[in-house]
Amino acid sequence: MTQVTRSPDCANSAQNRRIENIALALMGEGDLPDAALSEGAVWDRSGGAVLGRPAIQQARENQPTCKSIRIEQVVSHGKAGTASGVLTRPDGSTRLFCHVIRFTRSENGEIAQMVSFEHAHGRKNG
Repeated sequence: MTQVTRSPDCANSAQNRRIENIALALMGEGDLPDAALSEGAVWDRSGGAVLGRPAIQQARENQPTCKSIRIEQVVSHGKAGTASGVLTRPDGSTRLFCHVIRFTRSENGEIAQMVSFEHAHGRKNG
């Protein structure tokens, strides 16, 4: 099971909690219901874009596992939000991550686009 830690001020609003939960789901922790995704949702990530609900769900299932995820910042404004932090793979390698999530509308919108970045963190955790 992945250990998830958060900055105490990350989930200070319902929209920030939603952004955080989506980001965790993209990293294999938690659920991302089909209903949360617009029909034409796109997930832009390393290796190319993934288009549509079924393809996004399949791509999520094929994500590498994480030993730990540390959410350091969650920001939301209007129809968009970001979650960023550091993840650790089972081999001890660490990666910085950022997920940018755009919705179809400000409140209760479906996910229209997700853009995910990972970058080598340059150190190993034990």
